[in-house]
Parts: sequence; structure tokens; C-alpha cells
Amino acid sequence: MTANKTESTQPSSGSDTTKKTYETFDYPPSAPNANSLPGADANTAGGRPPQYATLTDAFKTIRLEHFKEVHKKPCARESFLTAIGAGFGVGGIRFVLGGPVFSACSWAVATFTFTSFGMYEYCQRKRKIEKSNVRKMQEALEESKKKKIVEQVKKREEARKAREQAREEAQRSASSSWAFWRKSG
Repeated sequence: MTANKTESTQPSSGSDTTKKTYETFDYPPSAPNANSLPGADANTAGGRPPQYATLTDAFKTIRLEHFKEVHKKPCARESFLTAIGAGFGVGGIRFVLGGPVFSACSWAVATFTFTSFGMYEYCQRKRKIEKSNVRKMQEALEESKKKKIVEQVKKREEARKAREQAREEAQRSASSSWAFWRKSG
């Protein structure tokens, strides 16, 4: 936004002659603002209203390669195989028990859909718990390594102090023996 500071002491065409305008705020120009941040929206400085994605924009992002590689995603293969088996089983049982073919197929598709979603979420939950446990074990291993390092440093420090004390004792004993010979000599 730009601010124009003006002082008007001359009478204007309005009825109030003592009116002074100190600041007038204008709308930002249509050109990009130098103060705007990338990703800014209407609620931030220099932003513009967000451009919302449409359903056609979402469909444009789908590629055939995504469907060719769905089996490589974690938990997808397991959930699809389980859902296919469950759908086939429920649809087949429904058909064998005397239900119409269309009804048996509907049951099979519904079972496949709900089983695949359920198994996918169950597998993701198991993976999350497993990752959490692995992270905890890694932290415990790192903690034990740190404790070992601290213990080793303490042992080295104690050994160094013991060597220094032994060296000081040796120097004291050596200096006291020389001092004895100097006095008597």
C-alpha cells in the first residue's frame, strides 16, 4: 500500500475548510508488489487471493504410471490381496446361498472396498508402531553408547590423574633425595 502525506490548508470544494488530510491509503497497483512474499495469500502482506484447485486440476495430476506402480507402495499389495480374497469369498458365498448374481457382485465389490481400506489403514498403523519402536531402540542404543563413552572418558581421566600423581610422587622423592645429598656434601 502506498501512503500519500499531504497537508491541505487551502479551502477545498467541501464545506469543511479546516480539514487536513495526513494520510491517504490507496490500493496496491496491479503490478507485482516488491514487498510480497512467495506463497502469500490475501491475509498476509502484499498477498493476493489464493487460487483454489478445481476437480479438473486434480484429475490432470493423475498419470498412468501411478496405477502401474501402485503395488510398490507400502501396504498396498497386502491390502489389495486380502481385499480380493475377502470380496471373492463373500460374493461367492452370497451367490452359493442363492442370492441373485447382481447382489452377490455388489456384496463382493463392497467387501473388497471396505476390506482394502481397512487393511491398508491397519498395515499403516502397524508400520507406524514399528517405526516408533525402532526409533526408541535407536535412541536407547545411542544413549548406551553415550554412557559408554562417558565411562571411558572418566576412566581415562582417572588413569591420567593416577599417572600425574605417580609422576609427582616420583619427582618429590627424586628431589628430596638430591636435596639430602646437597646438604651433606
